[in-house]
Amino acid sequence: MSRALGLVPHLFVKDVDASLSFYGKAFGAVELFRNVLPNGVVLFVEVAVGDARLLVSQEIPQLDALAPSTLGGTPMLLVLETEDPDDLVRRAVFAGARVEAPVEEMFFGERYGRIVDPDGHRWALTTKRERFTPEDIDARTPREV
Repeated sequence: MSRALGLVPHLFVKDVDASLSFYGKAFGAVELFRNVLPNGVVLFVEVAVGDARLLVSQEIPQLDALAPSTLGGTPMLLVLETEDPDDLVRRAVFAGARVEAPVEEMFFGERYGRIVDPDGHRWALTTKRERFTPEDIDARTPREV
């Protein structure tokens, strides 16, 4: 049986260079490789965000590769672990993001907050504070949302 070797989110955006500028300012992302079609369409750019990888592509409607603004939002949440989520939220807001949920201590043992980037992609910025067992987390989970 084959096993997965990694998972790389692939984001579609309206303006690749503007998005890469945001990811660089907010998260310290570094461009690794760019693939451009002969007609100038950016097929994808691979970037490093810490130890993780991220692919960013220009919106291509013919391929159903659509940005959140075209779709009217996104159901996905990207989780970025960091040593200091407060600092990353500040940097992201300075770079153009809006706060969806302020950073706070959570019942599951993390300091956690959420932002929405200028393209409409949602990000959770988090750091682990305490290690809980699944039973501990279940017991601490609020019963109403």
